[in-house]
Formats: sequence, C-alpha cells, structure tokens
Amino acid sequence: MVSPSNFITSLRPYAFAEIDKARDELERRGVDVIDFGVGDPTSPTPEFVRSECKRALDRRSRSGYPSYQGSPEFRSAVSAWVKRRFGARLDPENEITATIGLKQAIFMLPLAYVNPGDVVLVPDPGYPPYTTGALSRGARCHYLPLREGNSFFPELSGIPSETSSKAKLLWINYPNNPTTKIASEAFLREAVDYCRDHEVLLASDEAYSELYYDKKPTSVLSIPGSEDVSLIFNSMSKRSSMTGYRIGFAAGRKEILDPLKKVQTQVHSGAATFIQDCAVAALSDEDHVHELREQYRQKRDMLIESLGRLGLESIYAEATFYIWARSPPGMDSIDFTKLLLEKAYLNTVPGKALCQETDAGENFVRFALVPDIDATEEACRRIDELEM
Repeated sequence: MVSPSNFITSLRPYAFAEIDKARDELERRGVDVIDFGVGDPTSPTPEFVRSECKRALDRRSRSGYPSYQGSPEFRSAVSAWVKRRFGARLDPENEITATIGLKQAIFMLPLAYVNPGDVVLVPDPGYPPYTTGALSRGARCHYLPLREGNSFFPELSGIPSETSSKAKLLWINYPNNPTTKIASEAFLREAVDYCRDHEVLLASDEAYSELYYDKKPTSVLSIPGSEDVSLIFNSMSKRSSMTGYRIGFAAGRKEILDPLKKVQTQVHSGAATFIQDCAVAALSDEDHVHELREQYRQKRDMLIESLGRLGLESIYAEATFYIWARSPPGMDSIDFTKLLLEKAYLNTVPGKALCQETDAGENFVRFALVPDIDATEEACRRIDELEM
C-alpha cells in the first residue's frame, strides 16, 4: 500500500470535522441538536440571485472553460463595488482576479510567495488554511495570539527580529473570526508599516467585511501605502449567503497579484462563468445585505441576553455572524462546549479547537448565528434552563 505524504500525515484533524462527528452522534440518538457550530449560513440565497443563476445557465450554455482571472463583467462589478464601499480604485483588468471561494485561494497563496524554510505569520485562533497552506510549502508558522487584553489584535511589535527577517507573509482577518473584532485604522496602519519595513506580504482576509452591526469596517485597501505590500481577499459567501456558489476575489497591485494568478492557471480552470454572473447581480444590490445583517442582529441580541443571564462576563459580538463568549469561571472552552452540547443540546465550537499553538482561545466558545429565529429562541430557552 502506498503511504500518504508527510504533509498529510502531519495535519491535525480539521476542527469542524470533529465537531460534526460529535453532533452527528447525538442526532443519531434522536436528539434535536441546535447547531451553532460551523459558520455555514442557512439563510437562503436571495431570490434575485437565484433567478439570475437560472438565466445565466442558458446564456452561458456554450461558454466553455472560464477565464482564469474571471470574466470582464465580474471584475468590473468588483471594481465598482470596492470603489463604492471603500473608496479605493482597482483596475479590473490587472488588479482583480476571481477565486473559487476563498478557502482554496488562501491555501494557494503560499505557492506564489513562500519557500521551504520561510516563516508565515498566522493569527491564533484563526482560519486553519492559513496554517495548512504554509505547511504545504515546508514553511514554519509563527503564531500571533489574539488575546482579550490586546483587544484581539496581534502584537506585531513583539515578533522577534530573527523571525521577522525570515517572514514572507502576514495573515490578518478583520472583522475577525472568531473574536468578532473590527480592525482599527491604527492597527491596519501598523500592519502595513510592519510589512513595508520587513518586506513581508500582507494578506488581508476580509470575508466578513459586510456583516457588521453598528460600526462599518474598513479595508486594508483604504490605508495609504497598502497597495505596495498587500493583497485583500473577499467573497460572496457571507455577504450574500452564497457559500455553495464558491465565488470570491483577490485584489491588489498587478505586480503583487500576478504570482497568485499564475498559480491559479496551474491549480484550477477558473470559477464557473454563470456563477460569476450571479455574483455580479449580488454586488449590484445592498438591500439584501442590510436585511441579512438585521436578521443576524436579532439573533445576536437574543443570544447575548440569554448568555448574560447565565452569568457570562465577557461576550463579544462586534461584527461577523459569530459570538465569542468567555466560558464560566472554573471551565475552559472544552468544558463549556460539552456542557452546552450534553445539557442543552447546543452545538458550539471550543476556542481551543480554533487554535493551532497558543492558548488564546482556551477559555472562549464560538457561536455561529446560523440557526433561524425560531431555533435561536429555543436555544435561548434551553440556556435559561441550564443549571451551572
């Protein structure tokens, strides 16, 4: 029997796969589990987007393989949206490329920039492909803990000089999964300055930029000088409940984006053109995004109130569709997750499962606000009946 690669055997189990396994076991026993685990929206994709998809299937019936970098219509729509939203100008011909969602693009970026032995700077807790993409290149990850005491920003000034000298890539993710934190302009300027001073590529995962409540997040694109050191990544998955469509984009100055575009030509054959047409329609409308935010706000407020009655002292829900809640005194994230699952039949994610190396998530649990209103109301009732 042929042995799997060292890379595959070195990987930890994907956190969400383990969570699904525990939930599925309860459901096989007939338990009604309310799932706040994996962040997969259950709100339907807007009807006008689905209608455009049906029309586009016929319109693109002879389209063949899509362009690696995306259709002109999609790139123009992204450029126009970025200008409206962030006030930044992107050349749709050279500074935008379509991606098949973001997970694949995030995993692939180190192929464009990272060599064996280089260092990739990774927030912890954070999205697992930041790590696995780096490890696939034989790079070393240096983890930057996102701690409550530092407002869930990484301490860039604390990175050892010998690490900075070997670093090629810094990942940031704001609004942040899982801490829900919105980046301040001061932090974004610090990140841009750090990357400029140390010749590091700043990769900004902005997948949750449109899921906010009171404060509108900004983008790295809005920071002067960022064009010299950064790429930004965004998608339609969360903004328009289009996770299954797998469409997103990466953007940045031509010279910085071109290596990623070259990787794309070797790894896939482009995002389906009719799916890009759906994204063009979604990008042209903001009403459905506002409605979606209000749905998440309603569920967020209900759950925060119940968790407060339970006695939790630190509950964060600044943006994204997550709640990041500190576990009760005397419990770590695993203990609290088990209590919620076994006593209230609520599936959540322990912060420890989202961390690679540090203990920054040790005492936090993440709730993804994806169950509908009725299920959220039931979850609140179960929390209110919990005995600690």
